This record gives sequence, C-alpha cells and structure tokens, in this order.
Amino acid sequence: MRERMERLETGERVQQIPTGLNEQMLVERAKQGDTEAFGDLIQAHRGRAKGWAEQMTRDSHLADDIVQDALIRAFLHVGTLADTSRFLPWLHRIVHNQANMRLRRGGPYRRERPVSGWTDADTAASGKIDWENLDSILHHLNATYTKAAAEESDPAELLLRKELNETIHTLLHCLNRKERGIFEAHFFRQLSPVEIAEMYQTTTGSVYTYLHRSRRKLRQAHVRVMLDLPPNKGGVELNTVQKVPLPEWPAAGSVMTTFVDRIGHMLAAMGDRRTMVELMGRSEFAFRMKISNKTSYADGIYVFDWRQTLRSFMDELGYEVSIVCGQLSHAPVPLLAAAERFPVVLPMEEAILPFIRRYIDEGKPVLYFDTLAISPHIHEWALIYGYDDTKQEVHVTDVMLPEGKQLSYEDLAENPLRFVAVIDSRKPLAEAGNQRSEVGQALRKLQEVVRYARSGCSYTPMTVYLCYTSGLAAYDRWIGFLENSTLLPNRYGMGHLTAVYAEAKRYAAKYLKTVPLTGEPMRLVLLAAEAYEQAAESLESVGERVPFIRTTTPLTQETMVICASLLRKAKEFETAGVGYLENALNLWNREEHE
Repeated sequence: MRERMERLETGERVQQIPTGLNEQMLVERAKQGDTEAFGDLIQAHRGRAKGWAEQMTRDSHLADDIVQDALIRAFLHVGTLADTSRFLPWLHRIVHNQANMRLRRGGPYRRERPVSGWTDADTAASGKIDWENLDSILHHLNATYTKAAAEESDPAELLLRKELNETIHTLLHCLNRKERGIFEAHFFRQLSPVEIAEMYQTTTGSVYTYLHRSRRKLRQAHVRVMLDLPPNKGGVELNTVQKVPLPEWPAAGSVMTTFVDRIGHMLAAMGDRRTMVELMGRSEFAFRMKISNKTSYADGIYVFDWRQTLRSFMDELGYEVSIVCGQLSHAPVPLLAAAERFPVVLPMEEAILPFIRRYIDEGKPVLYFDTLAISPHIHEWALIYGYDDTKQEVHVTDVMLPEGKQLSYEDLAENPLRFVAVIDSRKPLAEAGNQRSEVGQALRKLQEVVRYARSGCSYTPMTVYLCYTSGLAAYDRWIGFLENSTLLPNRYGMGHLTAVYAEAKRYAAKYLKTVPLTGEPMRLVLLAAEAYEQAAESLESVGERVPFIRTTTPLTQETMVICASLLRKAKEFETAGVGYLENALNLWNREEHE
C-alpha cells in the first residue's frame, strides 16, 4: 500500500478505471483487504477529493493535507462500507468531516472551545442550566456557540458550531433514558459512581456497567455520524426473523478441526454431503501439525492463511466463496499471526450484518470465527444460521452446545477478529474426470503432504515474534517444551494440541486407504496409512495423560517424561509413513516413464 501511495504522490500515470460495475467490484475487493484495488479507486477519485477539500478551505496546500488524512481514514475503514455502490458519497463525507476538523483547529479556541474554556459569563448569558436535562444542556451549548460565532464575525463559524451541536445531540440520544441519566450525572454533573448508585438505588457495579455500555454506544454512534450513516439500522425499523434449517450433524460425523468440520456442515446444508475422510484429506488438515516456538499453547492450530486456504479448498471442491474479514483497532486481536494481514475495521453492525442477512435470506449458513466459544474452547469456527432483528441477535453453532446459541448484534460488531464467509456459487461442472485424472489429483496431494512434512508450512507471520514450527519438526519443538527444565508447559494447550492432532492422524490413515493407486505403490501407501495409525495411537496415549479439559493442576515431572517419550514414538511412526509415501511416489513416477 505504501508503494502504491508513493506512486500516486509522484504522479506516476496509472490507467483510470471505468465507473459503474467495475468500480463496485474494486470496492468489494478493497473491503476484503485488497490494497491494489483500493489504490486503483484512489487513483480514480483523488483529484475529485482534492476539489471537494479546496471548495471548503480555499487553500490548495491545506486541501492536500486534508485529502491525505481522508484517504488514510478511508483505507482503514473501507471494510465498514455496507453499500459498495455508494463509495463516492462515502468518500465525500470523510473528506468533508476531515476538512471541518481542520477548520476548527485554526488556533487556540478559535474554532473549537473545550468545556474547560466556558466561563461563568457564558453560563450567565445563556440563563440557568438544568444539568439533569439533556435539552437544557444542548440549548446552553448552542447559545454559547452562537454567541462565540457572532463575536468573531465569522460566517462559517455558526455552521461549524451548529454541526457540532447536532452531533452531540445525535450521540447522546442513542442512549436510553436510564443510560442517559447515569451518563449525564457522571460526565456533566461530575457525580461519583457511589453517588449515582445511591440516586438510582443500585450498586456501583451496575453504574460502571451502564457507563461502559454507554461509552460503547456513543463510540458506535460517533462513527455513524462521521460516516454519515442513518441513525437506526439503515433508516428503517427491521423486524425480520430468518433461520436456515441445518441438517443433522451428529458427533460421529464431526472433527475437532472445526475449520473443516464447519465447512462440511455448510456443504451439507446446501445438499452436498461429503465424508469427513474426504474433507480432512483433500484439505490436508489430516496431515498438518504446527507448534508455537514460544509456548505449548494451542494457537498453532489456527495459524494459516485463512482466506487463501478457504478459497483454494473450496475451489478444489467446485465452489466460489465470498469473504468479509478484518481486525478492530481498539481491542487486543486474538491469533494475530493469522489476522495481521486483515484490514482494520470499525465495530459497526452495518459492516457485517448486511452480508449475513443477504446469505441467510438465500438459505445459506455463514462460516464465522467465534471468539466467544463455550469452555473449554477459547475460540472456534462456527456457523451463523439465522438472525432475529426483533431480538437483535444471530443464531450460532457451538462445539459444546448441540442446540446452538445466540449472540447479539453488538457481540458480532465487537468481535476483535472478524471473519465471515459463505459459499457464493457453484462453478460450472467440468467434464467428468477419468481414472487417470483422479490418480493425478491423488499424486499431487501426496506430493504436497510430503513437502509439508519435510519443509513445513509456507505461511509465515509478518510479526517477527510470532513464529511457529510445522511438519515433522513440530514434534521436536513440542518435545522441547516438555524437556525444558526452565519452562512449565501449558497443560490446557497440551491437551488441546493432542486431541486435535491425534484425531487428524486417524483421518490421515483413513484418507490414504482411499488413494486410487495400484500395485507396489499402493502397497507402500497402505504401509504409510498403518504408520499414521500408530502415530495416532501414540498421540492418544498422550491425551489420556493430558486430557483436553480446563484445569489448574500442573503437569508432574513423571507425566512430562512419559509424554515426551510418546511424542518421539509418534514422530518415528509418522516419519516412517512419510518415507513410505516418498517411495510410493518415486516408484509410480519410474513406472510411468518406463
């Protein structure tokens, strides 16, 4: 993105994009984090943006600064744009707001006076203020601003202060009666939480909860004002309730690799029932293992290129997908190693709910990364399969709740790691593949399995302190945590890693038995399947000693020694399995060329 902006600054000629549908496609790509698409949009509209700024400032140099600030804001917030056909009005509003902010910063108190700058004379001039009444407060602010504008004889001042007054009015009116009362008592009347609790006959804890909720509502309302969004969910009161009937998904058909499991359930909801053996094998998650270099916590399970992996896997299955992703700037982002390439977005319902509603209305469940999963999980992949505008909530699957659960629209908007995706369409059916093409696909898959085992995952986090070891070498990293006398392994993470990877090796064995090879190469592949089964047994033995449960009991030295020994056995078996696969591939290639 930086290089792109530098090219634009130096005046390098880039072909103008056509307007209309092609521009809307660029906006869709920009929302999903495509910086090149955003750069093309800016190249097309930068001159127009500067024209808007110059009309307000009458200063070319100041207009350049305003446009630069506006473009940075637009880049950070493009993921919140719900209607991609309104990119230009949205950009115009951002430039307008940035220009107003610059004009109000013309000097100390020249354009904008802080609360501490109000004087007793101001108060007297506006009459008695009822600090318990919002309209009285706003009337006082308006009178103060009008008086200041008249004294400065600045025609633009009245408009600017009027807009600020309207903004305050809009923000505070997003609160209900009790929230407003507590907020006004605390911030305008300067009462302590203890005094407010006595006033409302409640606890100080409830007061803090109300203040926290009010701040969050005000922050969202402020964003809506800045982006010129209507005050209440698109300006129309929504009362829609919609739910997609999910097919039965028994425990016997589920796997702990929930990324694959939810994709299987999503496909089943669309009438495409795939076996979990096929899904685990073709996605290659049956053969993956990744361990953090810093801790035995289980975050390595989730660290891969989510967008590219989903697109590639679904493309292989014959589907196209649509994805909306992002990370919030005001909260710690879990699994940063996976989300660091996501665009920064705002905690707004409008940035995610239209996407969900659209596909739920089409009868399609939505893949969702849930950071509010039920214990013992911290976060997992889930499906959103319904929404209720009357209750302001969505229906979501949960690994620990067969009946599912509900999350509020606010929970969705405040999720610090945003990822929703849906099967958009099915690709045209290709000509039926023959046995030779099926063999070719299987061989390519086995080659990738061997490459991953020997060389590890190709996805590397950009943040240097987030580093992981994958493939066969991950066993050594894992064993090192157990044998390091200065480090106490994370028991919960150990249990989670063991449960996921033991099950994965079982599916690796099952998948290898379905490979359509013949003769001696197939015999070697079956030997590899047996080796993966033995690796799974060793990992399951680790799981018996360190189950995947929430507990504060530390691992004993004896348990760590036994587990390290079992992990070595698992690595020996899997290494043997990879060797069998290499021999099978080499033999098949020789036979093909003879």
